[in-house]
Amino acid sequence: MIRGAKYKHLEQDSQIAGIGTMFRGIDKKQWCINLDFVRKKSNQINFSAAPILARRRFINSSSPAKRNGKVINITVKNAQNWEKARLKEYPAAHKLPNITDGTQHCFVAEQEEMKVYIPQLELARVLFYHDPFMTRTSLRHNALAESFQVDLTDGDPKIYVIEGADYPLYYFNKDTNRRFLSWVLIDKDARESFESIGNSLFNLKNRRGNYDFWDFEFTPPSLSGVELELSGWHDFETNSFFVWEIQSIKKLPSNVKGVVDIIHPIYERRVGGKPISGNGSSPEAPDEYELDDDELSDIDKVTMSLMSEAVTISFKDPFITNRLGKNMKPVKAVTNDGEKEVLDKELSANEQDETGKLPGGAWNNLNDQTDDAHLYLSKFKSFLEMTNLLVSKHGCELKRKTIEKLPKYGHGKKHWLSDTQNPRHLAIVELAYAGQLITLLEVDTSDGAAKLSTMMLKTAEDGWVINNIDAIKLGIMKKSLGWPTALFKEALTDKGCSGIPHPQSKHVGSLPPEEIAPWAQRFINCMTL
Repeated sequence: MIRGAKYKHLEQDSQIAGIGTMFRGIDKKQWCINLDFVRKKSNQINFSAAPILARRRFINSSSPAKRNGKVINITVKNAQNWEKARLKEYPAAHKLPNITDGTQHCFVAEQEEMKVYIPQLELARVLFYHDPFMTRTSLRHNALAESFQVDLTDGDPKIYVIEGADYPLYYFNKDTNRRFLSWVLIDKDARESFESIGNSLFNLKNRRGNYDFWDFEFTPPSLSGVELELSGWHDFETNSFFVWEIQSIKKLPSNVKGVVDIIHPIYERRVGGKPISGNGSSPEAPDEYELDDDELSDIDKVTMSLMSEAVTISFKDPFITNRLGKNMKPVKAVTNDGEKEVLDKELSANEQDETGKLPGGAWNNLNDQTDDAHLYLSKFKSFLEMTNLLVSKHGCELKRKTIEKLPKYGHGKKHWLSDTQNPRHLAIVELAYAGQLITLLEVDTSDGAAKLSTMMLKTAEDGWVINNIDAIKLGIMKKSLGWPTALFKEALTDKGCSGIPHPQSKHVGSLPPEEIAPWAQRFINCMTL
């Protein structure tokens, strides 16, 4: 469940003007960071909030967020060759309001003779700070090696969460967060960059009185060929651009190969079971939470996902991850595999600790738009074997074969496979047979979340399914993994849509070889009706 939240210690509609020096009491575990606001008092916030900290954004907003500033796009040649500067060296720094963070570090890129100043923390935010766990981990020297073991010696990569590590199941259960963790751990360029944050803090922090201070600084990955969409202030007089926010990163390079298995010592993978009716709903939770920035979160209480403006990211060479556990846990029924509702209004925005008293609230800013659907074709092995028979033995002509990721609908979780928490997909196969266009639709229900026949559509209009695919996918999710038959019948009539049941199988999501040919014959029989 995703809900909005507001910090108790900050004023409503606090717009970030400056993000300053980090500090920590010498007897404290948590780092804080100074914030300047437009026409409001300066304040500070725990660094675990880094996923939402971008200049010109509103914290505790009373209305839907709006993007600010001019938008430009740049393509990176090598970020490690960028110049470095302090924010106060930006030629038009005197024109920026409420600036007391002039000592903060920036990278300086060039775009058609224009100098582009990118705050180093902003680049790190969109590369690494997608959840509070990774945010806090980056500040600890050698923290990755203490929490994870990477095995690249035999077949696909494996990542072991070390016994006693504080990597929460909450993030382990999300495919997007697992992918970025895997990238940081396995990609040499990304890992060196991530670890340079903790190394920089360790070597460059300075102590004054009872506090340590540090101006955020790190070494970026090379990011060769990456496309950045930036919003900010363009000063025409000096032909310079100051970045407020990086809105998207496209073609992020990665040398991660294969399917990454991540093994968590306390995760028990559920196997077996049949789908049951109902949506697993629970009593109403508050529409908005209050975040306590002083209290730690209780290690034994659930963590809630908090709504945040997202950064759009895509990998150039995608890969997928699996979550595995040491134990398999048989279950009698399959239900939603998400977090429980937290009915109390108050949450802690900070890390878990044995002394914590409140449930946790965690920002997640990922909008992963990586084009990775082709990696999930293996989930449709039996279905594709059947369609291959329709072509090779029954005279069908293949016109199109593709798969689409099913969208999240409302607060539901069926857009994820309940066993792996990877995205659920829809396979689309278009065939020509006996002068008519046939489209077959198959939803991945390999986790046993629903019993759903293959949908066969007879469409007179070439491309009708693809032209209406968004409405079809939304209809499937609105019906909690059911076919939007009203949509099909309205456009194609009753004779234009038919559900073809799957053959019986002892194994969810797969069929014995001897069942493939009879299944294909049933489709041919229905095509000729």
